[in-house]
Amino acid sequence: MSTITDNLSVVTRTAVTFLPEGVRVEVDAGTTILQAAHQAGIQIDAPCGERGRCGKCRVRVLEGSTGELSAEEVKLLHATELQAGVRLACETRVYYPLTVEIPEGSRNLAQRKATAELPRVITPDAFTHKRCVHVAAPSLASADLRADLTRLREAVPQFTTANVIAVRALHAALLAGKYSVTAVLSGDRLIDIEPGDTTGEHYGLALDIGTTSMVGYLIDLNSGQEVAVCALPNPQATFGSDVISRIEYAQRNARHTEALRKSVTSGINHILQSVAKEIGISTRHIYQMVVVGNTCMSHLFLGLDPVSLGHAPYTPVITDAFSLTAGELGLDLHPRGTVRTLPNIAGFVGADSVGVLAASELEQRAGLFVAVDIGTNAEVMVGKDGKVIACSTAAGPAFEGAKISQGMRAQAGAIDGITIGEDLFIHTIGNQLPQGICGSGIIDAIGEMRRVEMIDASGHIADPEDLPELPLALRDRMQEDGIILVWAKESGTGQDILVTQQDIREIQLVKGAIYAGIATLLEKLGHTPEELDGLIIAGAFGTFINKEHALRIGLIPNIPIEKLIFLGNAAGAGAKMALISQQEFTAICATAQRVGYVELAGDTTFSNYFMTSMMLAPGCEEE
Repeated sequence: MSTITDNLSVVTRTAVTFLPEGVRVEVDAGTTILQAAHQAGIQIDAPCGERGRCGKCRVRVLEGSTGELSAEEVKLLHATELQAGVRLACETRVYYPLTVEIPEGSRNLAQRKATAELPRVITPDAFTHKRCVHVAAPSLASADLRADLTRLREAVPQFTTANVIAVRALHAALLAGKYSVTAVLSGDRLIDIEPGDTTGEHYGLALDIGTTSMVGYLIDLNSGQEVAVCALPNPQATFGSDVISRIEYAQRNARHTEALRKSVTSGINHILQSVAKEIGISTRHIYQMVVVGNTCMSHLFLGLDPVSLGHAPYTPVITDAFSLTAGELGLDLHPRGTVRTLPNIAGFVGADSVGVLAASELEQRAGLFVAVDIGTNAEVMVGKDGKVIACSTAAGPAFEGAKISQGMRAQAGAIDGITIGEDLFIHTIGNQLPQGICGSGIIDAIGEMRRVEMIDASGHIADPEDLPELPLALRDRMQEDGIILVWAKESGTGQDILVTQQDIREIQLVKGAIYAGIATLLEKLGHTPEELDGLIIAGAFGTFINKEHALRIGLIPNIPIEKLIFLGNAAGAGAKMALISQQEFTAICATAQRVGYVELAGDTTFSNYFMTSMMLAPGCEEE
């Protein structure tokens, strides 16, 4: 640090190192930590406009000297936080070198995205491959009058069979490419001939069909790298917001299953066209697809009647991995490209869970681990030194905004983050005027309200008369019909946006089912939540929830926060693994066969845990 000294202070430039990124930035002395973070390209949430009112921008100073606390910090920070080095980034100015840790809860939600990261490097070895070759031209002079296919097989001895449609295009391709062509092979079968060298255009799509939304990852099969991504709402939502409603729709008319299949197919084709357009290729150069989804979504994708999933004993039509051509399914990739589904495990533990199993490497982990995929439904898997058992809990669509009075999906205008200081402050997706609240927002709301005791552990909204130390602005929000998050004059709807007592009850039911599912599987293996070595949370919703609040309200077991592992869209990552490498596909299918399934319907262990798991407290314990 360079310095200029006068009688009063040391002034010029100094440095701040931000953890866990390890990013170091030099700033002018007197710059706030928040401003330094901006210069470092790190976003810290500050919904009150850097006025020191919301307390959201909490950071922890690990090394270095800071100045005196501001009046706002004294008001908003607890004594235990101050002892741990917690400061408000917008209030603390930098005069000497600092090392600052940014906790998860202080990060700007707008910059977080649910990605499908691979757990390790996967060596590309797709089911399809392309070979550019020069084929000998027929010649009267040399008496080479062999058939085109014979001369092609001489140049490409790897194929033993050929698709007749590919053979029909052979002669024209040879002429167009002046006898230099690219053979497209699926295993040992020739599926196409393309003029010239097209080996650089070899793509596949990993597709995750969620009940609420779908996302496709375009993969360069030569390098194994993701090159484009597209997400959109599942078009089947017009037939019902959750799995059960779609099963009921299919049950009403024999033609409805086909309507559901065509609906999702149209959405997939939109994804295919979007990712192809993004990188400037033809969809014909997408030769492979691997699909994951819950068991019902997998059935509807294949056009299988899902009605058996809607009643006991909830048996699926198939659990095996399935393989079809794109042409059979009406999908807009290469018509002779192959579409594969990963296997399902049971009626409500599907191929998406198999994807999570692969991406989390749960079977390979030594120790006791839980993996939970939180979405429209919640699937839970517990692994103990290679043994894995699984279940599904009836979480329902509350985390997607359904059954919440002013709930909505995670889209522009949705409240996705809340913090409470002198008043209640919100963050919306896209920084738009608030329209409603999504899943991560309501978890934030309940977690923050529990922190300041506006809600008690049983889920009841407190009487403001019993909270005399609560700031007046917060007590004013506590109405007879709920707690107001956004006043009508500040909302995008012209109406108050609030969390009602019934909304809280819906979240208690959902989180109680998830917690009880985890506890039940652990007990089946002879263990308790306290013995966990780690808890893996997958799914887009899981990516955006605040860890502290998830623990505070008992959504997940009360374990040290460093034992929480967030994987983002692990189902999509598993699909990517299976797409990039045929060896990975085979290994993933084999792993799925070894998973034990636990049916919770009628399970007294689950019922007992569920009765006690609705408490909004760490470990669901009564206070």
